[in-house]
Amino acid sequence: MRQTLMTATLLTVLTPMSLWASPEAMTQDEARHLISRTGFGASPAEITAMTGLSYKDGIRQILGTIETEPSNPMPDWVDAWRYPHDQIWALGPTATDLFFTNRWLEITQLQHWWIKEMIETPSPLTERLTLFWHDHFATGYDEHESPQWAAHQNRLLRTHAAGNFADLAGDILEDPSMLVYLTNVENSAEAPNENLAREFLELFTLGEGRGYTQQDVVETARALTGHSVNDFAGGDFTFDPETHDFNEKTILGITGPHRASDLPDIVMNAPDFGPFIVEKLWLEFVSHQPDPAEVSRLTAIWRAADWEITPLLKAMFLTDAFWAPENRGNLVKSPVELMVGSIRTFGITLPQVDGVTWAASDLGQTLFFPPNVGGWPDGTEWINDATASGRATMLTWFMHHDQEPRDAEVPMMAVMMQAAPPPGPVTVGPNDLSVGEIFLLSAESWEDDQRLLELTLFDVQFGGQHWRSLSFFVDAYGEDDFEIVMQVSDCAPTCFGNWPYPEANAFGWIWFDADNIAEGDIDWMTAQDRKLLAALMGHMPDLIAAVEDAPAFNPYSTDAKEAALSVQDAQEAASWVARHGATSLGAPGGQLILATTPPATVGLAGAELGMLSEDDIDMYTEAREIMMMQSATPPVTYSSAQAWLDATTGSTFDSLRAEANLLAIPLPSQGRRIERDATDAAALIRHIILSPHFQLN
Repeated sequence: MRQTLMTATLLTVLTPMSLWASPEAMTQDEARHLISRTGFGASPAEITAMTGLSYKDGIRQILGTIETEPSNPMPDWVDAWRYPHDQIWALGPTATDLFFTNRWLEITQLQHWWIKEMIETPSPLTERLTLFWHDHFATGYDEHESPQWAAHQNRLLRTHAAGNFADLAGDILEDPSMLVYLTNVENSAEAPNENLAREFLELFTLGEGRGYTQQDVVETARALTGHSVNDFAGGDFTFDPETHDFNEKTILGITGPHRASDLPDIVMNAPDFGPFIVEKLWLEFVSHQPDPAEVSRLTAIWRAADWEITPLLKAMFLTDAFWAPENRGNLVKSPVELMVGSIRTFGITLPQVDGVTWAASDLGQTLFFPPNVGGWPDGTEWINDATASGRATMLTWFMHHDQEPRDAEVPMMAVMMQAAPPPGPVTVGPNDLSVGEIFLLSAESWEDDQRLLELTLFDVQFGGQHWRSLSFFVDAYGEDDFEIVMQVSDCAPTCFGNWPYPEANAFGWIWFDADNIAEGDIDWMTAQDRKLLAALMGHMPDLIAAVEDAPAFNPYSTDAKEAALSVQDAQEAASWVARHGATSLGAPGGQLILATTPPATVGLAGAELGMLSEDDIDMYTEAREIMMMQSATPPVTYSSAQAWLDATTGSTFDSLRAEANLLAIPLPSQGRRIERDATDAAALIRHIILSPHFQLN
């Protein structure tokens, strides 16, 4: 693409004269080195503003920009109520396809958002560190399939990016995407699972083979038992005491009834902790060969700073090795660093950032999809025959091809989506039960009149309380003999009854049966809870009837007869419950209000269009992809290649100065030949960036 190297909005920085007089005043080459190593590329304006500052002041300036919040807000759905990944199948195959299509669109939108943030951020070091920790604590979207989890982990990593490592390590052990990715949700006292424990010691903290044994892995796994995710309450972290091993464990020589929250302190007090993380940061920012003496010294500084990351970075950036000329041009840029850095360096405004995500992915780095728990490759592993050619092709594409906005012909479905009015307000009385979506998960029958009914209601309102989801199972052995199990922990502002109380488990499930209700043996319930229970029991037949004719309803298979029988079983069990509730608790005090919530609340964006075919889903996908396109403009932009060159050199074809702004090390005896032969600024820039040196930092 012949990118417009956008107009120079050069940053003018007034620098105190005392700084220019510093014996460590940075040269232009050193300023470019500091900016590029701690961020993504370096524009001429950034280099000019940093040149002449002392090392300490330049580093202080860069560390002072670190933020815990992005400059661009995350998409709205990130903080919406969590979607029912584990139950969507109950709506049938078409709804399931649409659901996961939306999840794929969301993770794509999240990739675009992060690329945009990297391009536009006033704090490139924040994004470099967030990307570093994303690689260090690697979790892949393809394993958990929750864009919200991916977004929340990104927020966690940037919050602690330059903060305290103990806090970061502790929070990552309660991160749902990590717990699912490394199967700690399957870790129990009866069947310990060592996956997360092993990687916590081997890849996340101490480093492979450093100061721990296989027995330490076993004991750490025991400490992590019961640390799980509550799918029925929106996928939040949950500690389950029923599956946790409360016995004493000895980890790295420390004995006690350890839990996950104890692990960061245990590991970070171990004499072998520190060098592994310092070495990884050295490889990221200094050189491809850590200096053992410097690693030891920096580890001592880090330990004295109580594992705060910012003091470690400051000390590392002040090392002689960081500034040594021989350590420049020896780090291979990752695909994201190469693409984003090129855009920021040349001040390129992108009408759509999806080209960057596509280019980086094609070169082996897909954000939120690291290849395994070890993360992406690094160094020269980024370069092989295919990627070497691909990198040059991508850079040529950025410099030679226009990116036109794709809004000339918006599909009709996109127009329909934009024009669809939001649902009108619904008045819900204090005793009305309002239900947005109904999932009939199961309805079965056995001999002796046993019926099993599983139902989840989404976006429930009653008596001023609000549930994202409210699930209950009914196990009925006859009209007067049944048990109800309810999931009550996913609500606001407070939860059902006096939960948590001894009868409830860690996931918010409570049990009671027909006799409890008939005999009034539910004194833990408030009067309002009894009204809610009466409403749920009394309206249960109507809730079942509401899904009977739903076009996607299919609790078992595509067999319509089986589905019809399932509804009959469900209706019979629901009628038993309703009659018993009316006798024991009284009839519902209000109405049942259905379908008060758009399907998007449970992750079914597009369902309001009545789509029931694969072709419709394809049309919807194309329309939404167009609607979620994002542009990006770096902080400093240039109108043309010549404008960039003028900002860099002050003269038309000072190719050596142009090289100094683009390359960590100069091209061997190439500059003056370019000066003689170049016919325009674009040709000069193209020649420099297509050299292998441009891919080194």
